[in-house]
Amino acid sequence: ATHAAPGGDGPSLLPTEAAKLPPDPNDIPEELQDVLGSDHVPDYDAGKGETVERKWYGPYYSEASGSYRFQTLFPFWVERQQGEDRSSLYGLTYYQRRSPKVDADVVFPFFWKFRHDQTYTTVAGPVVHSESPTGHTNWLPPLYFEGSDSSDGTEYLHIPALLTFHHRTNDHGFSMVGPLFCKWEGGNACDNRTATEITYGVAPFYFYGRDQDSEWEVIPPLLHYYRYDERNDEALNVWGPLWSEHSRDGGVFNIMPFYWHSWGPTSEATTVFPFFHYGRSGNATTLITPLFVHHVDDENAETFASLLYARHRGRTELDMITPLYWQYRDPDADIERTLLFPFYYRNVSPRDDDMVVFPFYGHFKREGISNTHWITPLVRHETNLTGWQFNIFPLFSMGRSNQSTHTVAAPIFFDFASPTSRKTVVFPFFWRFADQDSLTQVVGNTVYHEEKVDGGTDWEFHFFPLFSYGETPRGHWWNVLYGLAGYTRDGTKAKMRMVYIPITLSE
Repeated sequence: ATHAAPGGDGPSLLPTEAAKLPPDPNDIPEELQDVLGSDHVPDYDAGKGETVERKWYGPYYSEASGSYRFQTLFPFWVERQQGEDRSSLYGLTYYQRRSPKVDADVVFPFFWKFRHDQTYTTVAGPVVHSESPTGHTNWLPPLYFEGSDSSDGTEYLHIPALLTFHHRTNDHGFSMVGPLFCKWEGGNACDNRTATEITYGVAPFYFYGRDQDSEWEVIPPLLHYYRYDERNDEALNVWGPLWSEHSRDGGVFNIMPFYWHSWGPTSEATTVFPFFHYGRSGNATTLITPLFVHHVDDENAETFASLLYARHRGRTELDMITPLYWQYRDPDADIERTLLFPFYYRNVSPRDDDMVVFPFYGHFKREGISNTHWITPLVRHETNLTGWQFNIFPLFSMGRSNQSTHTVAAPIFFDFASPTSRKTVVFPFFWRFADQDSLTQVVGNTVYHEEKVDGGTDWEFHFFPLFSYGETPRGHWWNVLYGLAGYTRDGTKAKMRMVYIPITLSE
């Protein structure tokens, strides 16, 4: 397919020859190996010629080659000269160097003086002084640190013992003298007129901050806090119990904790604690006093509540005489509920018809689904879509669910039946458990069990402890006293037992 852009059908202008790489791309040239990773220029003997002239007279040694000279009267004097660069060491204590770019005078370890181009550094014991065309440094560690650099407007002054720390550049800085501090962005000074962001204060008494869009102020001893946000035109001002806020959408004025007032375009609220609260939002109003609450919402629904009486009128209706009488009505759903606590409850709706006269009678009806009657908390009769149930708690229960039934007269009689099984117990004499494939029955000291197997039925009878008899599709067996005497036939095999000893009669 042709390319949609102009020239899409033309020949490719990309290189057709693969780029060539060096044999070992990671190989480091020899001239870079000694200085790679550092800006240090290694010292080396400069100015040497092709021949070297050496002299040695006991402790004195010298060599010369081109403009290079080296002499020593060890250990009192060592000197090396490379053109205009001369370095000397006297008595292993005083070191001197003179060159066009670097000078040094060192009396180890008390005095150090260096020059590198136009930068001069002097160290005398703990005192450090440095000068350059753009600034200077003065240190007396750990008591005093001072310096400046005019290239970026940097200056600093640190006196830790006096809690004095100052550092600034052309566009930001930080200063602290004891409890006084200032931090700013924009400008080279702590000046509210030039800084774009600034924070200063006297800890812990006063704190102030400002940026391009907001400002804040805190005075802890006076319980004062102030904040202003220019983007949203929002302000908060707190002086002790006085609280004031304002924005484009409204405001707040409080005298805590007694007086609270807020307002907005369509709302307002006033609270005089603990006497009353009044609020309005749109067409809704609320009035709260220690004696009552009255509320009207936007749809003109009204709610009134006091310690003894409450009422609601709207889409639903409620009348309440606390705490005994409650009546609720929903005309839309045709629901009515009445409660006379704790004796009477009535609920009528298109789906339910309930009534309780506690503790004697209860009736719960769900139309077309269930109908339940209670007489005292102990007698219950229920009918539903799947069956019925009658209970006299905790002794008697009878019922049906679909095709399953149960009858219980505790603790004597239990009967559970379904289309595939039945369990019956007359305690403690009769036990019967039957399903589609097996039957087990216990009557006194007799046990009968049968089970469907391949080819027919396998059954057995026991009269404990005297006699047992059983049959299978392949034979039968009997025992007296569990094998004192007995006989078993299984197909063509036959065995007998005599005094619990098995004897094979045929194979």
